[in-house]
Amino acid sequence: MRRESEPVSWRFQRWAAPAALAVLVAAAIATVGATVGGKTPQEAEGFLYRAPRFLLTAGRQGPWIEVRTPPTVNGPGHVVDAVPPPDSAGAVQEILAGPGGRFVAVASRNDPCETRLFRFRLTGDGHVSGLAPMRGGTTPALVAGLAMNRQGDRLAYTTAPCAPRGSAAANPPRAALTVLETATGDRRGWSAAGPSVIGEIVWARDGRTLGYATGDVVPGAGQDAAVRNVTVRATDTRDGGSGLREGRVLFRAPGGPAAVSSAVMSPDGRTGHGLLRRPDAVVLFAFTEGKPMRVTQTISRKPGEGVAIALVSSGEPPYACLNGLDAFGRAVDGAFRTTFSGFGHCDSATAY
Repeated sequence: MRRESEPVSWRFQRWAAPAALAVLVAAAIATVGATVGGKTPQEAEGFLYRAPRFLLTAGRQGPWIEVRTPPTVNGPGHVVDAVPPPDSAGAVQEILAGPGGRFVAVASRNDPCETRLFRFRLTGDGHVSGLAPMRGGTTPALVAGLAMNRQGDRLAYTTAPCAPRGSAAANPPRAALTVLETATGDRRGWSAAGPSVIGEIVWARDGRTLGYATGDVVPGAGQDAAVRNVTVRATDTRDGGSGLREGRVLFRAPGGPAAVSSAVMSPDGRTGHGLLRRPDAVVLFAFTEGKPMRVTQTISRKPGEGVAIALVSSGEPPYACLNGLDAFGRAVDGAFRTTFSGFGHCDSATAY
């Protein structure tokens, strides 16, 4: 295990492959095993890595979406398709790989503040096919944290108003969740009062239970605020109610100096896993509804050290952009970065 005495910030990009969950850190310092769904990699069964056939990325310059073959030891791979932007579509912020070969792209612009959702598929040779706006998928706000259920008929995401200038979400943050019925375009929303964030949005395998993490944003010293009272909840989206805090509590962050960096519901809708950072260690944990948090691994570290964690799964894809406690990428190690001006790190997807 290699370490460096260099401060780093956590950044999350997960489920780049259906059978792998990766937490990427700005500087790679150490790689260790972790827990997923309450199990360690040694306990998990049926793990099988499949190399992707194609990599899809959002174009910041040039193509709107680029499709490439994956890199090999002989080179970086080659471009298969380069898709130009549809008229007035804005820049792609997220790409989500869904079930049955479905893909969704989130395209946002600031003037006027608008996000449009597009659906498409890939042909067998890696070309984008059937690109079209999704029914009901245009909203006057920014969108992040896409999650599609396993049936492919419901899409969940969070929204935020645009800041007066630039492409960032406005402050103070207000947690808001939308579920879009992909066939009809019907939408339903949930929200939380007070400055708050929402992230780690993921569907249970029943297709109707939605898991998510919320945190209260508390003013702090300097320009940054703190994210406190992190809670993972599960909501039956077919039931009544419109409050994010009305869902079943699966996990509440413990008190003390530790900062929760990640907490994700598992496909069963009752258990989950996460990661928190203490001044002296990084702690991986599992949780079950109605039971205390279970620590599965503790990785000691010195002040200022960072640790890169690679999390592996037993193989069930969540079809979700799991990007930390704030889907817009502003929550880092317990702090809310009020000056952050960007989205998360789900601007790529893989095809198998």
